[in-house]
Amino acid sequence: MRIITIFLSLLVSASALAGHHEKPTSVGNIEAATKFMEKVLTEPDVAQNLLHDDFDFEFMGVSKLAGVTYDKTTYFSEWLVTVAELIPNGFRKLEVVDAIGDNNGVALMVEGDADGINGTYANKYVFVFKFSEGEIISLREYTSDLLVATRLYKQKIVADD
Repeated sequence: MRIITIFLSLLVSASALAGHHEKPTSVGNIEAATKFMEKVLTEPDVAQNLLHDDFDFEFMGVSKLAGVTYDKTTYFSEWLVTVAELIPNGFRKLEVVDAIGDNNGVALMVEGDADGINGTYANKYVFVFKFSEGEIISLREYTSDLLVATRLYKQKIVADD
């Protein structure tokens, strides 16, 4: 009987240790969101495989780019085409500088640097990812509307006296 008790005790300990090496969902979500950001412009097929079938994206703010919701297909066929038109030479830098997340979502702080169609475009972003069934189901992009308006669309900012 004592041997069985020892065996069961070892089995429970081994099982607990095995579970200890599994990544918490929050860490896995941060890794998936970061991978998406790293691959979305260079390897879109890899990025698309991280998305849930019911994925939606929206650029937040009050610029010309805001107010349209894209799905898993149109994000790549329309949104990224618009980005490429505004930043034809791509980003010199698009770097995740910080991340916070939990089991349901992730916020990535990202810094970008590029030549836009109207000159130098350096902006900071927050990308908010929501997850469902281990996949990205929702993405919201927040950035400086002022820089988008003035550097990408060449709008003038006039004082309202």
